[in-house]
Amino acid sequence: MKKRVLIIHGWESNSREHWFLEEKARLEKLGFQVIVPDMPNTFHPKKEEWIKVIENFAPDKNSILIGHSLGGVTILRYLEKINKKLPKCILIATPIRKLKSPDYDFRPIDDFFEPDFNWKKIKQNCREFVIINQTKDPWVSLQHGRDLADCVNGKLKIVEGDDHFDTIDFFMLERYILE
Repeated sequence: MKKRVLIIHGWESNSREHWFLEEKARLEKLGFQVIVPDMPNTFHPKKEEWIKVIENFAPDKNSILIGHSLGGVTILRYLEKINKKLPKCILIATPIRKLKSPDYDFRPIDDFFEPDFNWKKIKQNCREFVIINQTKDPWVSLQHGRDLADCVNGKLKIVEGDDHFDTIDFFMLERYILE
């Protein structure tokens, strides 16, 4: 059976931004089936609508889930709901607490962080977690990545940078996908 990858973008984004479609093309050349959906209501996201996109993808033992920012949070919420073990989730610049900034209003995504995460259930439903964070991410501090890696017993990859992964090292990401 063909390996499948679902890449979920973050808040106020879409499938055509950042590195998502280029990574899709690269993985398809390696034989993967890759889906990069446009998430619904990206400017005013609803947690259940975003989780439904993953449910419709129907992840299985041949699926890898990759989430950028709020896409990673959505993967965590999906893992709380299921009763099957996925092989791998890669969470990139994924916050695990409500974000605060004097310059930006994060309240539209606050409900994604309520209630607290059920880390035990999340860990039961994925065999391997890779957490990728930047040293100076302007929105999701490195501490989120450290705490997330601790909560899920995941591998933490720290990358120099400060653009919230608007760009990514494809070779680094693919190494984690392929291993």
